[in-house]
Amino acid sequence: MARHGFIFCIFFLCLSGAFAQDERYYRQLLTGELPGSMDNIKDTIVPPFNAYGMMYRLDLNSDGIEETIQPQKRDGVDWIEIRDSSQRKIFEAKLLAMGRDSSLYKLRLVALSEKIRCLILFLDEGIVKGEHFESSGKIYLVSFENNDLSTLSITDGAHFFHEKKKHREQYWRRNYTVNVYDIDGDNRKEITIEYNHIQRIFRYKQSGEWDKI
Repeated sequence: MARHGFIFCIFFLCLSGAFAQDERYYRQLLTGELPGSMDNIKDTIVPPFNAYGMMYRLDLNSDGIEETIQPQKRDGVDWIEIRDSSQRKIFEAKLLAMGRDSSLYKLRLVALSEKIRCLILFLDEGIVKGEHFESSGKIYLVSFENNDLSTLSITDGAHFFHEKKKHREQYWRRNYTVNVYDIDGDNRKEITIEYNHIQRIFRYKQSGEWDKI
């Protein structure tokens, strides 16, 4: 019995101390007497995460000097950056992907006419896994006129690859071909994305604008 009374006294003293400590804390909180430790807390700035892919070197405007084209990852988002021979940035654009492991893996420079050139970007849009599996690739069109790189402009293209698996073993895969040729005989080539009887046509107009058919 004496032992039980001793344990009860210890428990009561600890509980009383806790109540007293809480009372002192709330009194300081209400009267503004709390220490200024919060004044020393600063916002944590998380630096952006950038990753750089393989650099491509191409003479875009036929002046005998190569430009640098570099795919990048900025906080998980795909970008393309173009720099001149002095490593001065002259163009950049964001490439919107679909899933993880996206990457820009192929470039193709084509002449649409004597005055118009186009850099075709092939972007693997990544993979989506869940109830369904899906993977796709898309082209982007970077055009410029009169060998003037200050006129660089980008346009969304179309899918050149699409793979998908649904429920009940439903599976299909389309691998399109990307062609460049003069369809209408106007001495200006069009870009086509073709699969069987499916065809998407991109006809350049002017100042970075395209007709999408």
